[in-house]
Amino acid sequence: MVSLEKQILYMIQHRHEITASELIHIYKDRGKSKQTIRNALSTLKQKGYILSKDRKYTLTESGAGVIRSLQLKISGENKAWDGRWHFVMFSIPEQLRSLRNTFRRELVQIGYGLLYDGVFICPYNRNTSVLEVAKRTGLEEWIRMGSVELEYGPITASLAEQIWPVQTIHEKYDQFIEWANVKLEEWSALLNPFTVVSPWNVLLQVLELGERFGEILLEDPFLPKELLPENWLMEKAWDLYDKHLNQLIPLLRSDSHLFSLIVPVD
Repeated sequence: MVSLEKQILYMIQHRHEITASELIHIYKDRGKSKQTIRNALSTLKQKGYILSKDRKYTLTESGAGVIRSLQLKISGENKAWDGRWHFVMFSIPEQLRSLRNTFRRELVQIGYGLLYDGVFICPYNRNTSVLEVAKRTGLEEWIRMGSVELEYGPITASLAEQIWPVQTIHEKYDQFIEWANVKLEEWSALLNPFTVVSPWNVLLQVLELGERFGEILLEDPFLPKELLPENWLMEKAWDLYDKHLNQLIPLLRSDSHLFSLIVPVD
């Protein structure tokens, strides 16, 4: 799932319902065409993540499950690792290739890496998320799951870099940090009593911030520190993300309609 689709899911979750015309209006100043937004909505609907009724889109239980899976992956970042490995094995027939590819992609997005052909592993127990993906794709009967403590052939940080794109993600965090520092300076210059900041421009900046950081979070498997480089930049990038977001959110409070796109409605 690309960051745009994820962002739309979060907006629908926050607002409870939203129209295509409103999303098109929001994203046109982000350089997204009408067709791009309609394609994203069509994809989300085909996957069963959203429903449309009376020209309004709402989140399905499957869509809520996608958000839960991503949140579960991120929440594991602060957990101590017990050294066990959780695996998913499958051998799915060729006639189900499209569903098999979808299943593989979603496994990667919730933090699993390919150890061997048909064998994906993860240092944390994300069985609930895996089962939700299996049910969404209708592949429950083809998968097997379990957990092990390896007795021979440990998975080291060096091997982890072959299983997951650790260095690529590290570089993306570095690029985000550089971009976020520039944006923090730009917006800090605007925060004075003599400058009127448009809530609409604030929303566009929040969306860009979310897209840039969200793309990396989708790729990051959130491995335990034992399997990461010593200079891993995720925490620094996250701190900058939080700092910039906290700088922007108060500027949206004057427009409750736009504010509700970013902060959940009670």
